[in-house]
Amino acid sequence: MPFRDVCLVLMVTLIWGVNFIAAKWAVTDLPPFIANACRFLVVVIVLLPFLKVVRGRMTVLLMAAFTLGVLHFGSVFTSMKLAGGVGSVAIAAQLCVPFSTILAIIVLKESVGWKRIAGIVLSFLGVLVLGLDPEVFAYWDALLVMTFGAFAYSVAAILMRQLKDVSAFTTQAWVGVAGAIGSVCLSLVFERGQVSAIANADMLVWLSVLYSGIGSSVIGHGTINHLLRKHEVSVVSPYMLATPLFAVAAGMIVLGEVLTWRIALGSLLTITGVLIVTLRNNKKAHDVAEIATVSD
Repeated sequence: MPFRDVCLVLMVTLIWGVNFIAAKWAVTDLPPFIANACRFLVVVIVLLPFLKVVRGRMTVLLMAAFTLGVLHFGSVFTSMKLAGGVGSVAIAAQLCVPFSTILAIIVLKESVGWKRIAGIVLSFLGVLVLGLDPEVFAYWDALLVMTFGAFAYSVAAILMRQLKDVSAFTTQAWVGVAGAIGSVCLSLVFERGQVSAIANADMLVWLSVLYSGIGSSVIGHGTINHLLRKHEVSVVSPYMLATPLFAVAAGMIVLGEVLTWRIALGSLLTITGVLIVTLRNNKKAHDVAEIATVSD
């Protein structure tokens, strides 16, 4: 991959890493689902020209949009509300990779070797070590919510595989619609004081919402979609593991978080496990593509 594209993908991982800080700031005044709804309202406004009905694809598209926009990102904001820090939660978010592999095995009947199994076990073991750290154990519920969010992301990824023929920006626009409407509905059921929270939210909260909507969703996902059209997934995806590293660093620099040995060990185990699964998934996809080419 050219140096320029390496810089672009690392820029995106930096944006996504810092986005955990933005999410943390957004929920200081706003209830989590309202923060998520506001974030996706920004996305809808920016991507409104791409919001189109895709005939024959709307059922899967809306299911994927709801799973990603409401369940996954709603979990991100909720976990940030519950968490005392962002680093450990950002590491737990990486469980979407082993979850996706597990779902591919169950739903798509993919075969899996011992290396990927070892990577999956290692990644979950890492999150367990994170949870045993006294600092993190104080907000274990945030890790649990983020683990659910990672699972929701993996479900959305399975659904997204059926939407490869749909424009990336159109998909993002529908994720925005589902995220905004679905989050408002859940907020009406589970949250209170939304109007007062919106009225009294300070400028940092709204800047954080704008950052999440424009920076993370529109620029971040838009850039990654651009790179994936130029390069194979196997080339781009390993760089994505820089995201939790940037999140941990941002937590230390901005929020003054302390990197204990348990957090360091848990992070190392999780990221190593996710890297193993990522590389093995990419190799398997490459081998399947080669077999298909030979067959043609």
